[in-house]
Amino acid sequence: MAADKPARRRRSPEEAEREILDAARRLLADQPSHEVTVGAIMAETTLSRKSFYVYFRDRYELLTRLVEPLGAERDAIVAELWREGADMATGGRAALLALAALYARHGPLLRALAEASSQDREAKRAWRDFLEPVIVGHADKIREEIELGRIAGVDPEPTARALIGMNLQFFFDQLVDNPRPDLEGTADTLLTIWQRTLYGAD
Repeated sequence: MAADKPARRRRSPEEAEREILDAARRLLADQPSHEVTVGAIMAETTLSRKSFYVYFRDRYELLTRLVEPLGAERDAIVAELWREGADMATGGRAALLALAALYARHGPLLRALAEASSQDREAKRAWRDFLEPVIVGHADKIREEIELGRIAGVDPEPTARALIGMNLQFFFDQLVDNPRPDLEGTADTLLTIWQRTLYGAD
């Protein structure tokens, strides 16, 4: 609470920025996005409210900065699937297993942002920026598989969007706030659906 804030102290810009990000991350995991205002965030720090604008232009920039490292980690995981000549079935399970682990660790923040995107304009922009690159990348990979004759009869962009949307919902349902998440089972279930949808077989 604001009344219990520790005494302010001098700190480096990096420390101050990290304190704001950590406070926002905690609040977003526990509260609806519209309640996580600049004032509410700064009340959880040892900084003054106006300090927020020293480090962030607005809430959109804050939300974007929160998910940037997760986007980079996710992109590193799926990069192998986008390698030229690699097929999605071969690398699919390893990628899904690594993604399941990512969502088990950071799911509360990502779920909060996804849920807020339907009501909060800034959250919607941040979530779109997080999600769209991976949809575009998978759609391109499906097109490559079609050109190689491995996949037929699917429309790449809507298929990628539907399958990734399914992944997200299943990750949120199975892994977030689960003290004993079944990463292997989650990855195997999703892999089966992806393979049958794209390749028509296990």
